[in-house]
Amino acid sequence: MIGAIDIGGTNIKYGVVSQGGVIEWEQSIPTHALDGRDAVLQRLRGVVGQIQKRTPDIKAIGIGVPGVVDPATKHVQAPPNLPGWQDVDLLQALGPVPFALAIENDANAAALGEATMGAGMEHPEFLYVTLGTGIGGGVILGGQLYRGPHGDAGEIGHIILDAWAREGALDPRLFRTGVMEEYVGLQGILRMAREQGEDAESLRRIQNDAVFREAGRVIGIGLCSALAVLGLRVVIIGGGVSQVPFIIESIKSTMKHRAIPTIADALLVLPARFGSHAGLIGAAAVGRAVVAA
Repeated sequence: MIGAIDIGGTNIKYGVVSQGGVIEWEQSIPTHALDGRDAVLQRLRGVVGQIQKRTPDIKAIGIGVPGVVDPATKHVQAPPNLPGWQDVDLLQALGPVPFALAIENDANAAALGEATMGAGMEHPEFLYVTLGTGIGGGVILGGQLYRGPHGDAGEIGHIILDAWAREGALDPRLFRTGVMEEYVGLQGILRMAREQGEDAESLRRIQNDAVFREAGRVIGIGLCSALAVLGLRVVIIGGGVSQVPFIIESIKSTMKHRAIPTIADALLVLPARFGSHAGLIGAAAVGRAVVAA
């Protein structure tokens, strides 16, 4: 039995996962990221305590976090949706505990979960895409997670789509200017809906299918760039936003139309096996890996 924590910009999902990716139980609480780093860390310590109390025989807890995880120090670096988390030693902040703790970028964790237990089991090379509060990616090469030498490979949400965007127009952090995540992350899709006259406080309230089709088109264009760099032909798409109508369909048709011919002709776009649970299953896969090691 492996504990799992998926830290998102909006919610913290947690639970326990058994062999084969079966969720034994799960819960969710709001992240309240704007309350600051220390407040979120306190909530996470409470989550660890709840997992330990409810399932005392767990072997490890795997944690998926937004942002880059330094491969040497395991510090969380500059997650875009967690203000004040420039460099956080999360494992130290949550310990000590009588079991193993393991940490990984959330999209990398979800990619590992799909590679070992999900839609990627028959595909040794693929790009995993998670659509949620933000947009993340994980690269699987030769059946192994590729993190890059500094842990920041696969950050596809930062693909720049608009070279003419005014710096700081949507976010004062310059590295966020014109990037895919700003346009078609959760807040970008809601903004797109409002521009179309929708009273959109959540995705569920969006009535205009054209909003989702357009979001999928924009994501598909960004993924064409990612595949051109990586030379991959398989894309697996998960995360909560992937569940809304027409998103995956629109991503696939756009990529078939816009990717370079050698990629478009062999392109395979698959829904993640674990869908909106991909982050939790991925976190468990990270925990399971540290136990196996």
